[in-house]
Order: sequence, then structure tokens, then C-alpha cells
Amino acid sequence: MDRLRAMEYMVRVVEAGSFAAAARELDVSPSAVTQLIGALERHLGVQLLRRHSRHLSLTPDGELFLPACASALAELGAAKARLSVNSSRASGKLIVGVGRTLTPPIAPFLPDFLARHPGITLDLRVVRSPNASAAALVDVLVFTGWLKDTDLVAKAIAQNRFVTCAAPAYWQASGRPRDPDELRRHACLAYRSQWGAVLDVWRYRRGNDVRNVALEARMVSEDLNLMITAAVQGAGVIRVTDLLNRRFFEQGLLEPVFTDWEALEAPPIHVLYRRGARQSARVRAFVEFVTGIFADLEASRASTGRITSVPMPPWYRNLWVGPLSRRIRARAEPAGSEAGS
Repeated sequence: MDRLRAMEYMVRVVEAGSFAAAARELDVSPSAVTQLIGALERHLGVQLLRRHSRHLSLTPDGELFLPACASALAELGAAKARLSVNSSRASGKLIVGVGRTLTPPIAPFLPDFLARHPGITLDLRVVRSPNASAAALVDVLVFTGWLKDTDLVAKAIAQNRFVTCAAPAYWQASGRPRDPDELRRHACLAYRSQWGAVLDVWRYRRGNDVRNVALEARMVSEDLNLMITAAVQGAGVIRVTDLLNRRFFEQGLLEPVFTDWEALEAPPIHVLYRRGARQSARVRAFVEFVTGIFADLEASRASTGRITSVPMPPWYRNLWVGPLSRRIRARAEPAGSEAGS
């Protein structure tokens, strides 16, 4: 029997006036409250509460025992508070999982984090998703993408926005497209997801005008950093997220087009950790740190500020494998055709 919990239930029942009301406050079933207090009474060998049809009351033994319960719980709460103060100075080893695309934008801020928390040692690991086996080994995970089933506590900290761009030399040689449909005549670099979806359909919206541009990709890779390097060298047009790649725009290495169009289906950014881990000062410190980084990045967007969250696309939910352009063609095929059979 959990004696401390039984004492807490005892106090809450008396304060609430009934087992049912206490159960609602404690977010447990009424039977759980009844059984635990019954076990406490059997352990003590006395009856603490009288159950009536419409109310309950304390027995004489209950009146003696209730102040002791309240006092013990108050002392325990004070002790926890003191421990919390003592643990506020974060120290020790912190294992942080970060996707490959997140490493470059976060890296410049890490010296500042270490300077603020000299007692922390960082162990950075590449983790591709919350469901990867490596995710079970980290204290905190920073993840770009939509979340499905996960046992981790997740906090959305930013919403990306896609930017269509290329190196200045590429635009000079090939001309700047003025309309998304013109991308079909350009060399485009398409990202392949970790499960094999090739993102060769770029979606745009301007007002009520929505375009689904199916591309003939000149290069396909799951290594986005490799493709960005190729784009900087003039290999073609690439679609990247603004928050994670702003340094390329600030340095003039990549120049955007279609600034009056919204590029759709940009992924959000989350920070995740195990349930109960937020009690760790190390975890709290890093969660607050990375949340602050992306809050500042979102605030620095020219005139747009924070943008609304983007829902999970169907191809992401269904883990489509292969080019998205093939998915669109398959959905467009009439029933009974060879492609649709």
C-alpha cells in the first residue's frame, strides 16, 4: 500500500466532502479512492470515515488522524520545494538528440548554452525521429516534422516556412521564374524522406490560387545538407525551410523567388522529452534554451512573425513511398485502369 497516497486521498475526501468529488479532483476512479482508504483503515486497525447515504463524516479516530496526515503532506511538499531549489543549478551529462538538418542552425548557439550552464556536459546525437531506437537513449529530442504516436511529452516550438531558392549564379544563367509552374523547366533538387517519399511536388498558394507543381527532379537525396551545398554551388533550385537555413539568405548564397506565394506543407519543429524528465534541471534548461532560440528566429521574420501551424499532409500520415508525383498520377487515374488497379 502507498501510505502517502492513501493519506493524500484521505485529506482530499474530507475536503471535497465525498469519494466521487475527491476522485474527480485526483483524476482517478472513485473505486481507487475507496480501496486505498479502506486499505489504510485496515493497516491502522481503526475506522477513519463513516459512510452515509448522502454524506460522510470523520470518526473520533479520523479526527485524530486527519491533522497528522495534513501535517505530513505539508512537510513533504516543503521538502520537495527545497530540493527543487537545490537542483535549480543544472549540472551533469545531458544527452540531446537532433536531426541532421537541425544541427547547423543550433550549433552556433551551443557555446552560449554551455556558458550559462557550466556544470552541464552535452552529448549530442543524430536522431531521425521520435520512434527511432536512438530516441530511447536521449534526454531531450529536437525534431522537425509532424508527430504521430509517441510516448514522449512534445512541445511545438516553431513553425517553418518553405522558401524556393537558388544560387545567384544559377538565376543569372537560367533566369528567375515568375510563376511556380515555370519550375518545370528548371533543374530542381528534391528531398527524399527517411522512409522513401520523394518530395517532387511543390505546392503553392496565393489567395485562392493553389498550384501543385510536379517536377522532374535533377537531383534527389535524403541528405538535405548535401543538396543545399550543391544548390549553393549552382546545381539548381531547392526548397528549404526559412528558420533552419536563414544564414544562406543572409550571406547571399541563396536567393529566394515567389516571395508573394506561400509554399505549403512546411514541417513544424518540436522539442520532446520523457514523462517526468522536466523535473530534471538539465532538461528544463535545454528545453527553455531551444524554445528561446526558435522564438527569436520566428520573431526575426520580416513582417510575417509567427505563422499558423501546418496540418500533417496525407502523404506523411500514410508514409507514401516513392515520388509524390506518382501518387498524384495514381489518384488521377480512372477506376479500372492499369495504373489504378
